[in-house]
Amino acid sequence: MNKKIYFNNKFIEFTEGSAQTSQNQLIRFYPEFSEETLKSLLPDLLSESEVRVSENPSGYSTPAEYFSLVFDYLKKNLHYIEAAGGLIKKGDEFLFIYRFDRWDLPKGKLEKGETIEHAAIRECEEECAVKHLKIIQQISSTFHVYKYKKGFAIKQTYWFYMTTDYEKKLKPQKEENITDVKWFNKEDISKIVFGNSYFTIKDVVKEAFEERSI
Repeated sequence: MNKKIYFNNKFIEFTEGSAQTSQNQLIRFYPEFSEETLKSLLPDLLSESEVRVSENPSGYSTPAEYFSLVFDYLKKNLHYIEAAGGLIKKGDEFLFIYRFDRWDLPKGKLEKGETIEHAAIRECEEECAVKHLKIIQQISSTFHVYKYKKGFAIKQTYWFYMTTDYEKKLKPQKEENITDVKWFNKEDISKIVFGNSYFTIKDVVKEAFEERSI
């Protein structure tokens, strides 16, 4: 999966090979990239824009070799936050939470000294009251920039594919603004979840389904 750093409904995509993007948007391609290029793009990327979930994102594309340059620059100049979460499977269904009027996957910030695996399981347990989680494999990280305090932060979220056999009733963590926890099969994920979710969440699920054969 090509790496993307999202800024609301815009992104910079870092592509492998000659492909500019795997999606059908108008993309401006930069065959070479530098800090000066990024500085010139930041006003557009950080500008306020309404995020319409049903629309495709749009942005800029550049070869994968420039990811470290951009990521390190953003880490140096913005707040850097690490989080972890999971795509949880039980039988033929997958677990999603409903928060801030969108379907999401359980996730949360790492605590001091915590491993990403432990954080992912802890956050899933806390946000959904699900137990018996088993990590099967790691999925690619997602990256997004958002308003944070008086500036901006870049968050890297580590994702894991997990399974469970937990049969008891789940409970949304209301203090984290979660109002529902629900199992969906693949067909309903495409019809319901993808119609009202974040671009990063779609990327995680699509990678798991298409590249990992889950």
